[in-house]
Amino acid sequence: MPLTDPSTAVPGPAAPSSIGRLTVARWVGIYPTITALLLLLGPVLLGHLPTPLISLLLTALLVPITQYVVFPLIERLSAGRVRFPVLNGPARHRTALVVWAVTYPLITLVLLVILPLLAGHVPIPVLTLVVTLIAVPVQSLVLLPRILPLARPWIQASTVRNGA
Repeated sequence: MPLTDPSTAVPGPAAPSSIGRLTVARWVGIYPTITALLLLLGPVLLGHLPTPLISLLLTALLVPITQYVVFPLIERLSAGRVRFPVLNGPARHRTALVVWAVTYPLITLVLLVILPLLAGHVPIPVLTLVVTLIAVPVQSLVLLPRILPLARPWIQASTVRNGA
């Protein structure tokens, strides 16, 4: 006979959503966020700074905004249909740093290809639509699944050391 009644057990955190669902949810969060950032900062940045510096500034803003504000909001608004992997404390911050380290070169490369073709020819929402439709699936389906497991020992090092 079990020592605890399963009907009264406190459920643990829900498992993260599938990679496909997470990719769509990431795009839903990233597209409006980067569009808003570019609508606000684009006139100051585009045509005035080199593309790698523009992507550095934008990704330095985008990753924390999406990781700490937008993605948790998407989880709440989806009523549990979307669950991002949850880490707390230093592991969460280290994961955000790894995501940024993947995102920055990827966005820089995409912008170096796309900006000469589209900048000044299409509105910013169309530009960010093209960029995010390329970058988010590459990031979510190709790069992060390969890089996060490699970074896992470093990401979790502070958790193990602190006993959390």
